[in-house]
Amino acid sequence: MKLFNYSSIVLSVLLPVAITLVGCSDPQKEATRTLNDKGYELEVRDLLVAAGAGDSESITLFKEAGFDIDTPDEKLNTALIRASGSGHTTTVEKLLGMGADPRHVNEQGRNALIVASAKGHEAVARVLMSRGAETEASDIEGWSALSIAAYNGHENLVSLLSSHASSADLDDALLVASFTGDSAVIQTLLSQGANINARSPESRTPLMIASEGGHLSAVRTLLQNQANPFAVDNDQSTAVILAEEAGHPEVKEFILNPDAWGQSEEGTQVSEEMKMARTALIEKSAVEETLTASAPATVAATSAPAATSAPSSSSTAPPLEQPVTEAPLREKSQKVREEAKDKPIVALNGSRISSTDPKIAPVKSMVLAAYHEEPLPVVVENVDGKTANIRMMNATSEGGIEVSKGATIPGTNYEVKEVTRKFVSSKEGKGRMVDVSRVEIEDKITGNSHLLVKDVSGQTSDSYAILTSADSKYRYVVKAGDVFRTATVQSGETDYQVLDIRPSGVVIKNLKSEEVTTVARDGVINP
Repeated sequence: MKLFNYSSIVLSVLLPVAITLVGCSDPQKEATRTLNDKGYELEVRDLLVAAGAGDSESITLFKEAGFDIDTPDEKLNTALIRASGSGHTTTVEKLLGMGADPRHVNEQGRNALIVASAKGHEAVARVLMSRGAETEASDIEGWSALSIAAYNGHENLVSLLSSHASSADLDDALLVASFTGDSAVIQTLLSQGANINARSPESRTPLMIASEGGHLSAVRTLLQNQANPFAVDNDQSTAVILAEEAGHPEVKEFILNPDAWGQSEEGTQVSEEMKMARTALIEKSAVEETLTASAPATVAATSAPAATSAPSSSSTAPPLEQPVTEAPLREKSQKVREEAKDKPIVALNGSRISSTDPKIAPVKSMVLAAYHEEPLPVVVENVDGKTANIRMMNATSEGGIEVSKGATIPGTNYEVKEVTRKFVSSKEGKGRMVDVSRVEIEDKITGNSHLLVKDVSGQTSDSYAILTSADSKYRYVVKAGDVFRTATVQSGETDYQVLDIRPSGVVIKNLKSEEVTTVARDGVINP
């Protein structure tokens, strides 16, 4: 009969328990030992190395060892920023679950979303956006996640970010994409609502930028989508001139040959919309309608958004829920624009828009559905008395043409209806008198009238806009100077006048209260 050693049995049972209890009493030390065994020190440098390598297991150990996972290095990079830039989606999810701050910015002012977008990491961007990343934040050089993705040609990521972008950000991204000439990115931005004739600080359009860069494919895409080939920048240079000066004769010749441009499906739709709008303007098809509450009433009635302060670099973990942003507002206005595409176009001038529902405000429910420039191949160079010197923008030779009232501009269907010499005092010029002499011309075939103004950059087009609302059964085409009337149960009848048409919005004045508002793409902006 075998004899058992009682003390050894007790020791063999209790020793593992004791070890477990010791381990449970100091898990931080155990995690630190495990990290050391893996070659890591409990330092921010090694935390970022693990994040950059996608080592999620070690990230967990750093957390268990009591290390703050939002601790930045000397360049203010955090583990989340490093993992995002390396494209490690699982590690990014792990860090966010631990409370990592997606709003933290490094010394360049870049958050994790901007870093991920620069590298084209779409899956990472989706995770960050779902956990509160600020899509409209910009770094110290002005790069947002969208603009940097557009510059680097990440088409799918551009599509994702565009759906959360403001109208201004879409325009900026289009200008940036035109520098690199990625036609796929350009088309994506245009389909999301970017303004094809957006202007840079130098008053250059995407077409001008792409032409100067010699990006023929991008130039073709822009022209197919109704870019204005005659627009001029602050130096009175057109896309043709910029292409020629930059040494791209093939781009110059392409722009001067409209038969070579071809058509795109989107461009054809824009062209058809422009034709319907012109017809409504010519026929002056004013209407009367009463808005009903069959759709969500007010799309947007908000103050102009205040400038967003820089995201905090604090290591304090933010709430994980999505913060309140303008995204829902943009989504509503985008839906309104999409649903309005099949509505008939009528003239806003002379129309009367009523509402019997106090929740519906006719003007404040409007959004800018479209902005169009009707390209004109002429620009006013000078006005002297009753004659004007005009420049043909589709001609390769320099020099102007002298015209007077009643003359037909050579090579066009335009007849000069009026020549007016005028100067005004400029606030921007500190009292300097500015030449705003003007020439009114009329297309003898269509009957369309156009006003060309001296010293106003880009006046090689006639601009008009299309407004709509969720409650309206029409799209309203509008030009500067138009007057229309509204009637509500709260304020009675009110007349409004359109003061200005801009790519960013239509400026409207309440003639009763003299209040001025802007109907923008994302809704009404009050001053």
